[in-house]
Amino acid sequence: MSEWTEHQVVKSWLFEIFSYPYDPDPAKFDPQLCKELYDWKLESWVAAEDQGFDGVFFSEHHFTPYSISPSPNLLVATLAQRTTRMHIGVMANITAFHNPRRLAEEGAMLDHLTGGRLEVGLGRGVDEPEFIREGVKMEETRARFEESVALIQAAWKEPTWSFHGEFYNYDNVGIWPRPLRPELPIWVTALSPNTVAWAAQQGFRFTSVFSPTEQMRTIFDGYKKAAADAGREAQPSDMGVCRNVFIADSEQEARDLAEPAFNALFAAFKEAAVFHDLDNVPAGYEHYQSFFRPFAGDDVSFDALVGMGAICVGTPQTVRDQIVDQIETIGCGNFLNWGSFGNLTKEQTMRSYQLFGEHVAPALRSLSV
Repeated sequence: MSEWTEHQVVKSWLFEIFSYPYDPDPAKFDPQLCKELYDWKLESWVAAEDQGFDGVFFSEHHFTPYSISPSPNLLVATLAQRTTRMHIGVMANITAFHNPRRLAEEGAMLDHLTGGRLEVGLGRGVDEPEFIREGVKMEETRARFEESVALIQAAWKEPTWSFHGEFYNYDNVGIWPRPLRPELPIWVTALSPNTVAWAAQQGFRFTSVFSPTEQMRTIFDGYKKAAADAGREAQPSDMGVCRNVFIADSEQEARDLAEPAFNALFAAFKEAAVFHDLDNVPAGYEHYQSFFRPFAGDDVSFDALVGMGAICVGTPQTVRDQIVDQIETIGCGNFLNWGSFGNLTKEQTMRSYQLFGEHVAPALRSLSV
């Protein structure tokens, strides 16, 4: 069983959306290309352990080539058998798409299969097209999310339990197995102030993405206040910031490769995730009217996203300085490197990871936040 020692240093994680970068026409899906993609992605995650990454987070998405990770817990189990040190998790399992009893059971199994290296990530979800296709009302997602988390925690802690909620009801049941550890670390994906405050009140860690650096600091300040109001002092390790990262041996090479790759990712993201009518979003998602609006049009430039800190691109020294500056400004203790995206090749991606491990991860470990 591994030990996760809590020092106030900054940890480096890989974050993986796992897009299918070829023809998006379902009729032209190529199983051989997909198999090759799974193979080299797995190779890159295994290599990350020796490159100095502290862990890997996968994601869950459905119905589009934006992601071919509809069941990311399978990836956790697979990678666990090929690594010994890294922590592994999902950011995040979308609770509205699952029976929480099943998520509790899978989490318990994975805690054993990882030898206590599992990081649990849960989210209510925000990608409107997925909810429409699945037939889940987005107005219900917050209630489903909070109820699901409560049920999962009860299932992990109690030998026998009963639960009666709006969506799920169980009487005098237990799950087999229960987790290896007495308490599992829970993370949530949080963009809206309500979710950030709720995570702080519950004592959960959280990650956030896309917002400018100064806004990320404001988000973490809100988390700290909500934690204090709940009688708990927030720690830097409670927050992770996720950024697209690409590193090459020269500034020009990095930009020449990263810009078209990010544009391909961004096009898929807009189709798969952004509300199609931002003036009329479901109740409970009002925050996303302002959050997504800059991404809804065609006027968001690569340079603007670099300037706001959403993309870190350049030589090892440039990217190191960009990320260190962000971490020091935000004050958080986790950096998620979303470094495989768009049409970047295996060689380009793994070279970028190698340079991050050699130059950026050590700089982050030396920080005291």
